[in-house]
Amino acid sequence: MHSLFQRSLCAVACLGLAVPLAAARPDEKKVVVEFRRAETKPADGLAEAVIAGTTDKVYIPRKADATTADIAEAKAALDGGGNPAIDITFTKAGAKRMAALSEKHLDKPLAILINGKVVSAPIVRVKFSEKAQITGSFTQEEVEKLVEAINAK
Repeated sequence: MHSLFQRSLCAVACLGLAVPLAAARPDEKKVVVEFRRAETKPADGLAEAVIAGTTDKVYIPRKADATTADIAEAKAALDGGGNPAIDITFTKAGAKRMAALSEKHLDKPLAILINGKVVSAPIVRVKFSEKAQITGSFTQEEVEKLVEAINAK
């Protein structure tokens, strides 16, 4: 069953806005996933970040809204197009953070960082739930390594 958040991330990936997670160095032992609200224009307190694999920029706060600690479980999966993806289930606290974030940040980008690199910045279209899917152009092997590292936290 896909949540609206999963479908919106999948839709963003299909439009070519999601990028390869290979840049996230999946062979590292510890993977840090962060979700940060983002803006399309510079503002005080926001740092410029380039979305990996593109020339697109977003402006993000230094502090994450949710992190790997808010993830209860990650699983290797396939997106709507049959491409490798990562299914995420948030902890109860993480789901509350993501729901609050999405309500306050509708129609704005959400930066998804892996090991400090922005790998995607889909636009928030709906209130998030306890589940999400990270999609992009990466191999099954990369997904499996990332999932293993996220779950090893």
